[in-house]
Amino acid sequence: MNFASSVQDAVSSLYHGGSANVSWQQALEGLDGQQATRHAPGLPHSVADLAAHVGFWQGYLLAVFRGEDPAWVERAAESWPPATAAGWDELKTGLLRDMDALARSAQDEAFLMHLDPEGRYRTVPLTSFAAHGIYHLGQVVCVRQALGLWPPPGGGDTW
Repeated sequence: MNFASSVQDAVSSLYHGGSANVSWQQALEGLDGQQATRHAPGLPHSVADLAAHVGFWQGYLLAVFRGEDPAWVERAAESWPPATAAGWDELKTGLLRDMDALARSAQDEAFLMHLDPEGRYRTVPLTSFAAHGIYHLGQVVCVRQALGLWPPPGGGDTW
């Protein structure tokens, strides 16, 4: 393995949670729409809210990579689309699908060699958006813990 492929693997793995924490797939496992939209006392967001927010930004990045010019939000609140119990399965499916697309993009050396609209190699926004997702992944785990919904059925770190 060379340095470039090592970086590609590292960035790609971040979209699935990284090696130091559970994956998004694990963190969302076993939640139905009612559970995903519940708010824990004292916490501002539900699991579904967090997933919708991360999904919003993943969609933004994918649009940039397709050569579109999506509008940047004026206020952070605009990047928190409403999440409903009825829409949970679709939200979860889209979030994981887009994560897979971004992870695959990180494995494509030719893709990474292109510059983004700000003149940076695409590794930079891919890493930044993955880190953003991992930040919120930790919140998902905390919300589930606060609701007594952790660990998920397949298991997860509890220490």
